[in-house]
Amino acid sequence: MKSVVISAVNTQDARFQLKPGEGVDAIHTNPQYAYAVTVLQTDSALTGVGLALTLGAGTEMVCDAIEALAQPLVGREIEELMASFGEVFRQIADHPQLRWLGPHKGVVHLALASLTNACFDLWAKARAVPLWKLLVDLSPEAIVALLDLSYLDDVLRPEDVVRLLTQEALHRHERHEVLALGYPGYDTSVGWFHYSDEQIRANARRAVDAGFTAMKLKSGSPDTARDVRRALLVRETVGPDVQIMLDANQQWTLP
Repeated sequence: MKSVVISAVNTQDARFQLKPGEGVDAIHTNPQYAYAVTVLQTDSALTGVGLALTLGAGTEMVCDAIEALAQPLVGREIEELMASFGEVFRQIADHPQLRWLGPHKGVVHLALASLTNACFDLWAKARAVPLWKLLVDLSPEAIVALLDLSYLDDVLRPEDVVRLLTQEALHRHERHEVLALGYPGYDTSVGWFHYSDEQIRANARRAVDAGFTAMKLKSGSPDTARDVRRALLVRETVGPDVQIMLDANQQWTLP
C-alpha cells in the first residue's frame, strides 16, 4: 500500500440558497444550506474531503477553527494517523487555548467534525475501498483505536468496547442481506414548516411512489391543532403502512 502523507489543509465556505420554504422548521426560519469544508492535500493525487453542515451565517467561523486546529495533521501519514486516531482527536480537541471555546460544542465541535470526516475520507481513498467496507473489516481493537472514549471511560472502558464488538461479530451474517436490499431511508423534505397542504400532499405521494416507507414532517407550531391537522393530512395521503415521524426542532417544552 502506497504511503500517503498530508501536506496541507485547506477550507471552503460553501453556501447554497434554498427555494422559498425549503429547510424551514419551527426554529430555523431562514436557512441556507452551507458547509464548512475541509480539504486535506497530500503528496499524491488523493485528497480527503470532509464537511460539517451549517445554516449559513457563521460558516466562516467554522472554517477559521478548522485551520487553527488542523496543523497537527500536516506531515502525518494517513495509515499511521488512523492507527491511533482516537488519541490524535483527543490531542487536537484539547488544544490548550482553543479548548476554552469547546471542544464538544458549537464552532469548535463543528470544526472537529469536518476534520474527522476528511481524515476518514482520505483513509478510504488511500485503501481504495468504500469507507463502510473499510470500517466493517476492521478488528474490534482497530475500531477502538479510532475512538476518543475519554468522557465515557468511567462506565465504558476500551476493553469493554472490544468485548461488545467481538460478541456482535458473531451475528454479522444476519445483517449481510443489507448489501443486497439496501439500508432503509426516509424522506426528510416532505413537510417543511411553511409548506402548504397541497405541497405536503404532493411531496408525500411522490415519496411513496419513489419507494419510501417512512417520512418526516416538521411540527412545533404555536397552534398545536395545526400540527395535528398536518399529521393527519399526511396519514390520509400515504395510508396506514408508512411511518410518519414528527420533528419539532426543540420547539416543544415539557407541560
